Amino acid sequence: MLLAVLAAGAALVDLGGLHRLENGDSIVPVLVSLQRWTPFYWDQERYGMLVPLLALPVRDPLWNLLAQRLLLSLAGLGALVLLARHVLAGRDWPLAGALAAAGLLAAAPAPWLFEFLFSQPYGLSLALAAGGLAVAEPGADGRRPWRRIAAGALLVLLAHWVNAAIGILLLALAVARAAADRLEGEDVGPVAARLGWDAGLLALGLAAGQVQLRLWPALTGAPLRLDTAPLPLSALPAAWGALFANAWRESGAWPLLLSVEAAAGLVLLALPPLRAHLSGALVRAAALLGAALAYALFAGSLRWVEENAFHWRYLAPSAVLVHLAAASLVAEPLARLRRTARPVALAALALVPAAALAVGGAPSLARVRADLDAVAGRLTGDALAARCDVLVGDYWTVWPAVWHAALVLREHGEARRVYGLSHRATPTARDWWERRLGGVRYCRAAGDAAMADRWLRDFGLPPMRPAERVGAVELLAPR
Repeated sequence: MLLAVLAAGAALVDLGGLHRLENGDSIVPVLVSLQRWTPFYWDQERYGMLVPLLALPVRDPLWNLLAQRLLLSLAGLGALVLLARHVLAGRDWPLAGALAAAGLLAAAPAPWLFEFLFSQPYGLSLALAAGGLAVAEPGADGRRPWRRIAAGALLVLLAHWVNAAIGILLLALAVARAAADRLEGEDVGPVAARLGWDAGLLALGLAAGQVQLRLWPALTGAPLRLDTAPLPLSALPAAWGALFANAWRESGAWPLLLSVEAAAGLVLLALPPLRAHLSGALVRAAALLGAALAYALFAGSLRWVEENAFHWRYLAPSAVLVHLAAASLVAEPLARLRRTARPVALAALALVPAAALAVGGAPSLARVRADLDAVAGRLTGDALAARCDVLVGDYWTVWPAVWHAALVLREHGEARRVYGLSHRATPTARDWWERRLGGVRYCRAAGDAAMADRWLRDFGLPPMRPAERVGAVELLAPR
């Protein structure tokens, strides 16, 4: 039932209002599926294109996008439940996971939700890796059949294909969980065995992730684009401060709501009938918070994060753990109230679709299409009227326009394609490169001359001038 509820929540979010935040980064994986599938995000080697691969049979641009968003949203919500299972084993982790999923939908600001559920690989990689650890756990007889170990290892490897560094977070969480188990009195032997297996599987995934980072450039002849070097120690305080400050500015009322939730749980646990469970709940919450802090410090120490202006999205995995910690403090007393445990569990399940409706509104395919037309369709009519083959220019303009052109062309029953020439255009350039000098109609958005000139130059094409203007699009010809 929990899986069905999460799927319903993901479907409602998919047909809700978050599509108004679609952008070049989020559209590229859809084009990977529609125009040319590659094992990794175009022109990089750190975001595995598993979801675009699964969506390959869906050739309609709109339904391909919705299918990818559904898979990512289900994985993101499922990751909360699987993380709760991992850290809160022996407790009512389904209740904590359901409360966390509903709370994330209800409390997290729309940009955070969009990045975690629609755009970035964090939710999918967390779900795969945590699912792999769960599959590899011993059975009721205490043994780990090799088939389960192999299946768990496969899921962990897939997680690190999607996101090469996700094992860092889960390693920190596994260590924190082991410490919590010992603090609650579990014997050293079982704790050490569980930690050893988890660490071994995650180390395998991390090693595979590092191999892919270095092997893929060698196979393609392209340089390694990801700067994996850490910042110097002297730069770390400022780097961490910048990352946390950016995240705080974009978090809105989310921290306050989490504080209220955690305080409510602590008040309930302080009541005499529940006081005996207070220390255990605090230990588990501290494990989640400790892992969240460890990963945040790791992310903030990378040159890659610095090169991306310490964007707050790099703290999304840590934010999810903090969110789960607050939910766990509420779930603990609610699960211990025997008379109300079943009604509370049913209410928690109902909260997931209710929160999805609250954040996205009533499901409406027409509204989704209107939102996508607004964010991606500004140039479509003019580009198709000008018979553009290649749209040149700014990354954030080109890729949404290319996707929207594909959508309208399919609706009109036309087989031709519009391609993009911008950042990440290398994989699809081969489709028009052979006829680049005489048989390709290049266009740019009016006023985007500087960016268009840059990409023409970077791809070795001759300088071009506007030959004709069709609305908001300029048709280019060689100077």
